[in-house]
Amino acid sequence: MALDRIDIWTADEEPRLSAVLSECWALLVDGAADPQHEFHTLALATASAAQGCTLRTVVLRRVERETRELSFYTDLRSRKIGEIQADPRVGLLFHSHADDTQIRIQAEARIHHGDALAEAAWSQVPLSRRRDYMVSGPPGLPWAWPTSGLEDGLEDHAPSEAQSLSGKVNFAVVVCSLRQMDWLYLTPHGHRRANFAWDAEGQLRTSWLVP
Repeated sequence: MALDRIDIWTADEEPRLSAVLSECWALLVDGAADPQHEFHTLALATASAAQGCTLRTVVLRRVERETRELSFYTDLRSRKIGEIQADPRVGLLFHSHADDTQIRIQAEARIHHGDALAEAAWSQVPLSRRRDYMVSGPPGLPWAWPTSGLEDGLEDHAPSEAQSLSGKVNFAVVVCSLRQMDWLYLTPHGHRRANFAWDAEGQLRTSWLVP
């Protein structure tokens, strides 16, 4: 469960930066665990040689505070994979209306496919969700008519374990190592903003910012 909400308007003192950082991690952990949490989905930005920058929504799957890592799943054939391979620097954006909170993250991404981490993640994917990796072509492939990309019979039924193996070869886990996190707390009385940055040795630098 998340920590109690930081309430900077009724507390006797402004929150300490350490409390803000703990709240950020608590929200992220809850986002990974709860599909109904507003942090369960996030916007992922990658650099694109052709378009300059591309943006899409992904699902937060795992959060490791100790190693400062966030993970999501994707199709190995998707455009984001090539963009991450070319430039592993990514941007992540979380926003929660309920918590009046926005978190922006700068991270470095690495791709796991066919290794122990990917195998363990695949074993936890329900059969009904494995269909996402069984479409007939790369995501974004032009088609002559509206299509799910799935073979007949799979739109309305989950595949068997054996059938799902055709999707396993396309399944990848992307792990993002945090370099910087920007917290923005939105209220009509005046916002609050803080920044947390880790250097190459993992040393943390913190600062309040003008919103």
